[in-house]
Amino acid sequence: MFQIFKDYSREYPFLVIKRFLLAFQALVFPCQCLKCRAYIDIDRSISLSDCFCNQCLPWEPLLFKSPFCPRCGHLFEGTFALENGENHLCQACLTNSSSINQVRAAFQYQGIIREAIPLFKYQSKLCLARVFENNLFDAFEGFFADSSIDRILPIPLHKKKMKQRGFNQSFLLIRNFKKKYRSIYGQKPSWQIDTATLTRIKFTSPQTGFDIKQRKNNLKGAFRIAKKTKIAGQNLLLVDDVYTTGATCDEAARVLLKAGANRVDVLVLARA
Repeated sequence: MFQIFKDYSREYPFLVIKRFLLAFQALVFPCQCLKCRAYIDIDRSISLSDCFCNQCLPWEPLLFKSPFCPRCGHLFEGTFALENGENHLCQACLTNSSSINQVRAAFQYQGIIREAIPLFKYQSKLCLARVFENNLFDAFEGFFADSSIDRILPIPLHKKKMKQRGFNQSFLLIRNFKKKYRSIYGQKPSWQIDTATLTRIKFTSPQTGFDIKQRKNNLKGAFRIAKKTKIAGQNLLLVDDVYTTGATCDEAARVLLKAGANRVDVLVLARA
């Protein structure tokens, strides 16, 4: 067995060193569940089980799946979902127009996801960023692999909020998308990550407690397109953490379409 270890360490020296350092880190700085603070063993699987204990994560989070509205991503539940199992437009999309072509998500905004996103977003639990990024990339591959996407744009934060928080959670969700794509397909993607085109120029009040009309009024004039940006005729994908009423994404999409974009889709970590 010792000879096998010698051969293995000779052939993969960096891997052995990496595993030793990870074991040493776990010994000196043991990981704790983000919710109850219990100590946990992690398997480096880049999953929520690396962030929560078995008691706090008793089952896997609910995936975003049919039946849902193909336009806004509204999820149909209960008896209605069973009786109408296929995707179909919801009542809101049948009666109201939107600047967004389609909304898709990785998860439903329920259970552990509903608890984990605020930890990531407001309490800077950035260990969740890598996990969420993997989940979102899987959703991107599942829903947009056959779509013609030119640019992926994270919803920007106002500079004041960026200074307060220290990071843009929407950007952290996609920062390694190009790297992931290259590792899978061995080539560069046809799309690019764009953090310069869309800027947030209005510091808006928190939207909690606002109805849809109040949210839209709150976001009017919140976004601007950078000068000399050429997006005419391009298909864009907006990325955000949670989609509830859609007011933020709809306002951003409206501004992008006004600047000449051909189509604006939305991908979020969770759909409420």
